[in-house]
Amino acid sequence: MSEADKKSRIPPNSKESEMMVLGCMLTSVNALNVAADVLDDTDFYYTEHQTLFQVMKAAYRADKPADIHLIGEELKRQGRLENIGGISYLTLLAQYAGTSAYIEEYVDLLREKSILRRMISAAQNIERTALHEPSDVRAALDEAQSQFYQISQSTQNSLGVTLKELISGVKAESKLPFLKELQERQQNFLEKGPGDSAVTGVPTHFTDLDKMLNGFMKSNLILLGARPAMGKTAFAINVAEQICFRNKIPVGIFSLEMSADQLLHRLICSQAEVESSKIQTGSLNGSEYQRIVSAVNMMQKHTMVIDDQPGLKITDLRARARRMKEAHGIGFLVIDYLQLIAGSGNSRSQENRQNEVSEISRMLKTLARELNIPVLCAAQLSRKVEERQGHRPMMSDLRESGSLEQDSDVVMFLFRRDYYDKHDKPGLAEIIVAKNRHGAVGDVTLTFRKEIGQFANYTPLHAVADVAKGNKEAFSSFSPEE
Repeated sequence: MSEADKKSRIPPNSKESEMMVLGCMLTSVNALNVAADVLDDTDFYYTEHQTLFQVMKAAYRADKPADIHLIGEELKRQGRLENIGGISYLTLLAQYAGTSAYIEEYVDLLREKSILRRMISAAQNIERTALHEPSDVRAALDEAQSQFYQISQSTQNSLGVTLKELISGVKAESKLPFLKELQERQQNFLEKGPGDSAVTGVPTHFTDLDKMLNGFMKSNLILLGARPAMGKTAFAINVAEQICFRNKIPVGIFSLEMSADQLLHRLICSQAEVESSKIQTGSLNGSEYQRIVSAVNMMQKHTMVIDDQPGLKITDLRARARRMKEAHGIGFLVIDYLQLIAGSGNSRSQENRQNEVSEISRMLKTLARELNIPVLCAAQLSRKVEERQGHRPMMSDLRESGSLEQDSDVVMFLFRRDYYDKHDKPGLAEIIVAKNRHGAVGDVTLTFRKEIGQFANYTPLHAVADVAKGNKEAFSSFSPEE
C-alpha cells in the first residue's frame, strides 16, 4: 500500500445511514425516542451530524418535540445553524428519511460503524504503547485486553446516571421502572411455593448463610479466610458445586494450589459421597461404584471451568477470567487462594508484599464489577489466631494487608473447633460473617464430613426433639399411653 493510500484511509462510516436516522428523528416521535435512547453523539462520524443529534437529544430529554422548525430555531439560537448546512439541510434530511419502521436497523448499522471506529482507536493506542516499549509488558497487555473487553461490553461512554434514569428504568440493569420491578418481585415472592428459595442473589443452598447474605450478590467480592487445613478449599468447592449443579449456573475456578485432577477427585468424593481413600485405592463396593458413575454422568451435563495454572499474576488472572466470561458465560468465580497470586509486577507494588496484596484485592473487586458476577476468593489467616484464647479469627487476622477487608463486600471466616481439640464439637464448623456490606453479620453452623470433604446444613438436636415431641402429641389419640 502506497503512502497516499494510507493517508486516504477513512474510518468506517455510513453517511446515508446517519442521514436516514436523523431524518427519521425529525419526522417521527417514535424514531426520536428509539435513537435518542440508544445512540450517543460519538456514534456519528460527521461533525454536523453530531451537532444536530446533540440538539435533538437535548429536546428529547426535555420532553420537547423535535421537528424541523423547532430544531432549526434552537440551532439558530446557539449560532450553529450554518455549521450544519442551514435550514435547507434539515429539509433535505426530512425528505431523505424513509419509514421509521426500520429505525432499529439504521441504528444498529450506526452502532456497528461506531464500534469499528472505537476498535481502530483502541488498536492505535495499543500500538503507540507497544512502540514505547513499556517496562511492564504484562500490565500493558492487561490494559490492551481491558480496552477491547470494554468495547465488547458497552458501546456507550456513560458519564454517570441520574436517579431519574435509574428509577424510570432508562439506565437500570433490568430496563424496567423501579416500581414495576418491585411489583414483579412482590408478585414472584407471593407465588413462591414452600420449596422455592426466597433469596434474590445466587443461592449457595447453605440455608442459614443464604438467609444472612441473601445469597451471593452480583459484582460482590466475597473473601473466605481460614488457617491452613481448616477446609476453606473444600467449602469453596462445595459452594461452586451447589451453584453449578443445583442452580445450573456456569462456574469458573482458579486453582492455584491444586491441579485440575485433584479438584475433580474432590468434586466426585463430595457428589458421590464416597470416601477419598476408597477412590484412590479402588476399594469400592457395587453401590459406591454406581454412585460415582451417577455423579460423573450428572457433572458432565454442567459447565465448570477449572484453570489450574500455578503462579498467575493478577493481570493474567483477570485476562483469563474475561475469556471465561466471554467463552462460557460464567456466573460465579472461585479463586483458591489469594496469597498464591502474584502482583502485576510494577516497581511500586514490588516494594513490599502489603502494597502487592492491596493491588490484588483492588483488582479483584474491579474484576467482580466488570464481569458483574460474585467472586469468592479464599485467603490465608496469620498465625495470630493460634496465640489467641479460643482461636476465633478476626478481621485483623487477614494476612499482609488491611485493604482486603476494605475492598471486600463480604468477609467470612471458616472455624472448626475440632481442628484444635478433637473432642470439642467434632464434625461441626462455623462460618463467621465478619463483614456484610448489604446486611447482617453473625455466625452460621454447618456440619463437616472430613472423609468426603463436604459441608452440609446443620439441624440442631433440639429442633429434632421438637419435631419428635410434636409428632408424639399429634398421634397420642391414636396410640394412648398405658
